[in-house]
Amino acid sequence: MGTKSLVCVAVVVLFLSAARADSEGQLQLGLSTDKPEVFERVEIAVGGMPAAANPFDPEAIALDLEVVPPSGQRLQVPGYFDREFDRKLEGNREVLTPSGDGSWRLRWLPLEAGRHTLVATVTLAGKFAARGKTAVVVAAGKRRGLARVEPEGKRYFRLDDGTPLFLNGLCACWHGRRGTYDYDDWLAAYQQAGINYIRIWMWHQAFGIEWDKGDKLHYRLDNAWRLDRVLAEAERRGVFVMLCLDYHGIFEVKPDYWGSNNFWPRHPYNAVNGGPCQTQNDFFTNAEAKKLYTQRLRYLVARWSAFPNLLAWEFFNEIDNEYRYLKHEDVVAWHREMGRCLRSLDPARHLISSSFTGGSERPDLFALPEMDFAQYHSYNEKHPAGMTAQKTARFFEKYSKPFFVSEYGTDWRGWKPDTDPHFRALHQAIWSGVFTGAVGTGMTWWWESIHTAKLYQHWSALSGFLAGTGIGRADLGPARFENVAGAVTPFGVAARDEALIWLLDRACDWPDGALEANPAPVDGVTLALAGIDDGTWSIEWWDTLAGKRLAVAEATASGDLLRLAPPAFQVDIAARLKKRESPPNGRTR
Repeated sequence: MGTKSLVCVAVVVLFLSAARADSEGQLQLGLSTDKPEVFERVEIAVGGMPAAANPFDPEAIALDLEVVPPSGQRLQVPGYFDREFDRKLEGNREVLTPSGDGSWRLRWLPLEAGRHTLVATVTLAGKFAARGKTAVVVAAGKRRGLARVEPEGKRYFRLDDGTPLFLNGLCACWHGRRGTYDYDDWLAAYQQAGINYIRIWMWHQAFGIEWDKGDKLHYRLDNAWRLDRVLAEAERRGVFVMLCLDYHGIFEVKPDYWGSNNFWPRHPYNAVNGGPCQTQNDFFTNAEAKKLYTQRLRYLVARWSAFPNLLAWEFFNEIDNEYRYLKHEDVVAWHREMGRCLRSLDPARHLISSSFTGGSERPDLFALPEMDFAQYHSYNEKHPAGMTAQKTARFFEKYSKPFFVSEYGTDWRGWKPDTDPHFRALHQAIWSGVFTGAVGTGMTWWWESIHTAKLYQHWSALSGFLAGTGIGRADLGPARFENVAGAVTPFGVAARDEALIWLLDRACDWPDGALEANPAPVDGVTLALAGIDDGTWSIEWWDTLAGKRLAVAEATASGDLLRLAPPAFQVDIAARLKKRESPPNGRTR
């Protein structure tokens, strides 16, 4: 307990003492299923809860669940106050109507098979009030589990069952006037395209629960309900979500380029609104502010940690945008403290990260052991593939952690198709992540415009290309090339017996050739892939827009070199390479 912050310990210690008390009241636990499976979210309705003036204040009332699994490794799961809503579209606007007066719930994610004992306890002002107990047998099932850092190479993610997880996705951070109906449409399209990752912001226009004057320890249950629905729909569609908990605009006092995003005057922690912070930097140093934040973390964990498709908690979006008001050293110290707190609260131990702007690389944040992976935001940068290769190599060398370009756009000021009419920058940002050793694609911004323009073939083609490959395996790393002849830039990842490579016509390396609708074919390219096993290799050349094989060939590697000669292509071409097995007599089949 010495490694935890005192503020965080105060939030969780209520249950630790209450669990030892003798039962005086009885809670009723209604499980959503009596035959749960490992990694299946279990919803538990809790009856018999006493009344409290503020159900969001764990110092006033706290509900906690202790889970005793067969292994004996006890888990503590906080409970939360909830309210149901009904939704409908009025014109083109989502309208939510409250249903009922609210209730208490627990969400539990079983992590192992076998018989589990569940003990729920409620405290009032830190004193025991009631308890409920039940038992349930969890089946093994076939679910693959949660995202973790691959422990050997530490470059990729994998699921609990060992399945590699490469992120093929984009940002989809908030909805429009149609609310959750937007995500119904988007997620259906994402599933069809093979997209398995999105990023969501908890900000005022969508899913934020504590951002305005009256929200301090009085969370917005309508936005929480929206996030419930979207996470559940994403889970059903096979889409992982990085959940960004706050964004830089909560500290700003001046309108930005769009005339908004200046929410510090309205923030509930601001002293003018009855909060504890005289200045924005107090958010990161003031004990009361940190206590309020850990109480919010408790609610977030209670409500959303049981979603197995929650890829990661992301504390902030581009926090350095507001460094005119903040001290970097205090921001880093806060991330260390809150990272430890979140880790101690989260029974599923989801990944944790945070983000800066593209112009700011500050190693002391991503170097924290509490940060599980590193990110970079790229806007207005030329040559997206080269940028991705450079950033991936540098960040991995610095931190030995998974890395990806978690925001990408040709212009931060808006969707600019006139500068990329054939969407080559978009395509190159998406595809380059695979071939540079990143843990995911470049995560493009402007998701609403992408949906309207129906540009999902760039992701679906990549999904088809990656199917059946070893992307994400522990020994995969950036490939080496020699003897490159032709006006191409090669990118790739390789192990001794497998490689994925991608050749980009330099004349079409965005913004070069951006306006050329029908660029000249590239022919006569030769190159050698270095550092692989000798023997016979199968080679599949792929059309990156259609997601189809163009040609199949074999070649023999010798002296750790495999010589390649792609067919003629326009703009770019990719290949899947695999060493053929040899029969016992040593001859290649």
